[in-house]
Formats: sequence, C-alpha cells, structure tokens
Amino acid sequence: MSTPIQVDQDSLKSLAGKTVLITGASSGIGLETAEFFYNLGCNVAFVCGRKRPLTKVPLDSPRTLTRNVDISSWDDLVNVFASTLTKFGQIDVVVANAGISEPRGQYFNLKVDDGGKPQPLELSVVDVDIKGTMYTAALGCHYMKGGSIVLVTSLAGYMGVPQMPNYSASKHAATGLLRSLAVPAAQNNIAVSLVAPHMTFTPGVFADKYQPGTEAFQKMRDALLPKGINLNRAYTCALAVGYLVHGGLKMAGKGLLIEGDEINDLEDDLNRALPAWFVAKANSKDAASKASE
Repeated sequence: MSTPIQVDQDSLKSLAGKTVLITGASSGIGLETAEFFYNLGCNVAFVCGRKRPLTKVPLDSPRTLTRNVDISSWDDLVNVFASTLTKFGQIDVVVANAGISEPRGQYFNLKVDDGGKPQPLELSVVDVDIKGTMYTAALGCHYMKGGSIVLVTSLAGYMGVPQMPNYSASKHAATGLLRSLAVPAAQNNIAVSLVAPHMTFTPGVFADKYQPGTEAFQKMRDALLPKGINLNRAYTCALAVGYLVHGGLKMAGKGLLIEGDEINDLEDDLNRALPAWFVAKANSKDAASKASE
C-alpha cells in the first residue's frame, strides 16, 4: 500500500469561485462534500432525491442551487445541468455521488406471483448507482469546457459483497467507467477520477445510531475496531474529492481508497501489481487510440 495522501487544506482555498454540481447531496458523503465546497467559497448545486438537505448552508444563497430529481431520469438531469448553467454561468466540477443499496438475498429468495412464477430482481440500485452515474458523467462531459468529474463509489467496486451482489456489480461498473473514460476525457481537458470509501459514518449507514460530531464518530470507530472495521469520517471523503479537483488534469484516472480515515491511491497500487504487458494494454494512450480506430 502506498503512503497515505496528506492533503494541504490551505491549498484548496484556491478552488473558491468554481461551480460544483453534486448528486446525492441531501445527506451523508454527498451533503458533506457539498458543504465542504460551499465553505471553500464555491457555487454549489445540491442535486438531491426526494429529501431536502438538512444543512447550515443557506439554500437560498446566491451561491447555492437545490433541485430534487430522479437521478435515473435523463430529462431530470439535463434540466438540473441547464439550471446550474443559467444561475452560475458555467460548471467546473461534477461529483457523481448518488447511490442506494439493494434488498438482501434476492438471488436466493425470488418473489413469485400467485401462480408460482418467479418475479424479476429489484434493480433500482442499477438505475441509480450506475445508470445515474453514467448519465451524470456524460452530461458533465457535454456541458463542461474543462474541469473535473469525480465518481464517488465504494470499496465494493473493487471486491465482492456477498450480501449485495447488484450493488457491488454497479460499483464495479463505475470502476470500469473510470478506467475507460479517463483518457478520452483528459483529451477534452476533463479529469475523470474516483473516490472509493469503505465503511463511513453517515446517517444512511448507521440510521438511528448516527450522531454528528467528532465524539460520536470516535465512539463508533472504537466500537467497530475489534470487528476489523476501521471507520471513516464523511469529511475525509469530501477532502479526497477536493484533493482530486485541486490536482486538475494530473488526477485523471486516479482512484482513491478511503479506509481507516486515510486516503490512498488504490488505482496506482493496483497498476503496480499488474504485469507490465497488462498495464500497457489497459492504460496507455496508444491502446486507447488504437481501440478508437
């Protein structure tokens, strides 16, 4: 494993004035990231599902825009990108964060109709976690003249999750999207990168056990350590997104793991472990060019 990345937070103040569009911004990592960029002095579009963000950020501010959308609806997302451009004049950063989980054990407990016919899998997780992510990234490429697209996924995009196979498959798809889109996007002055958090202290994960603040986080982290779970703060995930955006095109293709409240370059570690011929075929600009011929 590489040495954990230490982020110079003072350097991120240079991001002030940029316009940032964030999906899944009503709670958890998305809300923390939206607040993080707002506090840096950015314009922020809070793109939410059904809920309105519970935040101290003034949502009627000249620097904020809030929209409730169906993240799997192309038309909804086109409208929110257009609204963001109308209000702020440009979009510099797109954070594709929206995600949901799935019912447990579907593959071994299919629902059946009155005649005993098995019913389809419930695939809302695919609509939101990968279809919504692809739509968001595509519209970022369309509307931005340059900037950063950051996919917020999960460690589940690098390993199997037996309880949630469709969730894991969707997150693996996002990893594939990063690896396939990074080179052509960089040729269009857009850096596509990824943040993959492991277990993070958010209301969505911990429900009624969640309490804001450092003390509550540390208490939960201490309780989970004996079980082999090294908890993250949502703030550390937001900091990783800020680091990627600040790095510009140099961050194209980066995939950062957030584990144990530390930031590590997972994609770089994985590439160093691969055979040289595989890296050359999978990641080189020559390979991307030949594939497009």
